[in-house]
Amino acid sequence: MRFSGLPIELSNLERVADEFRKEHRNVFDVVLYGSVTQGKEVPNDFDFMVLLTRADESERFELAFEFKEMLIDVGFSHERLDVKAMNLEQMWDPNYLAVPGLIITGYSLIRRRPLHELMNGEGYALFVLDVRGMTKNEKNKFSFALRGRDGKTGVLRDLEGRYLAPWVVLLPVETTYRFKEFLKMWKVPYELYLMFGALYESKDWRVEEGIVKP
Repeated sequence: MRFSGLPIELSNLERVADEFRKEHRNVFDVVLYGSVTQGKEVPNDFDFMVLLTRADESERFELAFEFKEMLIDVGFSHERLDVKAMNLEQMWDPNYLAVPGLIITGYSLIRRRPLHELMNGEGYALFVLDVRGMTKNEKNKFSFALRGRDGKTGVLRDLEGRYLAPWVVLLPVETTYRFKEFLKMWKVPYELYLMFGALYESKDWRVEEGIVKP
């Protein structure tokens, strides 16, 4: 996996996280999350979360500061770094607002996989598009760019997205910013929902009833 805009190679960043974890037994993981893992080409900042076990407030602050210093030493800009630390039990605290974004967009630097994959799910970006300000001709042109003339191509195919309902699309979370740039170019307002999901069941009644062959 590659992320745009990192000042060092991802493999080198993973090694820094490994070194940090070896020095501190209560470091469970180090997670990169936010705009860089959602596909933003030039992130405004870089968000990291140090996941700990049984650390008090003072230790959480100290370990976040220490990891930030390590990142600065390997090439990250101090001004563009946001490093926080939290205990694992805080993941289940509804008052901790960073958790949904962390789970959906986070990438484990220790385990080398997105958090949603480690939790046996997928991270999605759901867009609800507002085309009410478009003329009929503009809607047609936008629809062709979105889905192609055949309804199966366009930018959605390039980004591996799905057209769920009229002007509602679902995309892999790592393509969020690429799709936002597409909407910006077309000047289309939208609502964005980050979602975690797992395939629970796939059934085709037509096959069971012999209407179509599997």
